Amino acid sequence: MHSKTIAALVAALSLIALPAAAAPKKPAEAPRQAEPDKAATVPVAKGRLYAVVLAPGPAWKKGQPFKGPGLDEHRRYWKKLHAEGRVASAGPLGGDTGLAVVRAKSQGEADALVAGDPAVKARILRGLARPYDTALVSTPVLVGR
Repeated sequence: MHSKTIAALVAALSLIALPAAAAPKKPAEAPRQAEPDKAATVPVAKGRLYAVVLAPGPAWKKGQPFKGPGLDEHRRYWKKLHAEGRVASAGPLGGDTGLAVVRAKSQGEADALVAGDPAVKARILRGLARPYDTALVSTPVLVGR
């Protein structure tokens, strides 16, 4: 990995949220987002947290927009994992890299989640999962309160 990617990953990992079910209740004020709080209904996978970094793979075309064949399926895959309560946080990390924090029962299961990404299968992206411990978490900072 490039040193800029590693530095961005270290900075991003210091801002990762706990799974929605572990977050404190919101105050009685009006929500900031149009979408209602679904924390009580989101399932949460068992296991420990893993940080996943997805970076350009051998089939990545430098300068290509992050959309199109393989990448649209990539986004649907991660949205599905999020809906299943497997993803605590995910999103772009710079222009061509992504970061996700997932819950998995083992390193093998975390690696399988990465390997199941259609963009990884197509070699557009390559991924790496590593155990992650939340030493410091500030939900108010994450949600902008």
